[in-house]
Amino acid sequence: MPREAKAVRTVDLLGVFWRSFFLQASWSYDRMQSLGFSFALIPVLRRLYGSGEEFSKRLAVHMEYFNTQPYFASFILGAAARLEEDRAAGAAADPAEMKKSLMAPLGAVGDSFFWGSLKPLAATAAVAVILSGAWWAPLLFLGLYNAFHVGLRWSLLLEGYRSRGDVVALMARYSFTRLARHFKMMTLSIIGVVAGTFPKWGPWQTDVPALSGLMVAVLGLASATALLALLRIGGTPVRLMIALAALCLGLELGGIF
Repeated sequence: MPREAKAVRTVDLLGVFWRSFFLQASWSYDRMQSLGFSFALIPVLRRLYGSGEEFSKRLAVHMEYFNTQPYFASFILGAAARLEEDRAAGAAADPAEMKKSLMAPLGAVGDSFFWGSLKPLAATAAVAVILSGAWWAPLLFLGLYNAFHVGLRWSLLLEGYRSRGDVVALMARYSFTRLARHFKMMTLSIIGVVAGTFPKWGPWQTDVPALSGLMVAVLGLASATALLALLRIGGTPVRLMIALAALCLGLELGGIF
């Protein structure tokens, strides 16, 4: 029979959001992030089921295997909260199936976006600043990275709750692939600027015209183009890195650099 409906409050979602930062505080070798996920969802489960037997049963359900990108887990937490709310009101909702269907694809998208684009951008920007002698460069990294990822985690939690785990709506609202491409372009642009200043750095400082900033930039562009061409005709990243390391070592031993 349908029970008296209880609505999840904003304060409950804030509790889930705060607890989501401890998603990886305790790992299980066989169930991965399940303990952290269950811990994060407790404010919602207590609101809906109190502290009795039903609460324990629902908590046990969320102790099943779970593993995804830790920031994107906020979306699944929001969706699970909404589905638990629907279930408590008597609807046929199954958060367990939703979790199983979303954790793998969101893990892949999240790893590519956060580890492959956002973090390199923040780190590269901090490196560019620290080369100018600014002591606050590490704070720049922390500020850029955390301001973006913390805000996104809260937004993902709300989007998951609103959409009940509609990943199509999520991707339509946040074009993570496009954002990742732009972040990578910005990272490469910063690296190019930094590379162009090599002749002005202490260990590499030189007055040789051939190693001017413009020449370094041109050589960098030519090298990048050559590496892309080699990749297209069958070269592998590992072999190219070994070849570049050998080339740099040869230039050093030959007294050229």
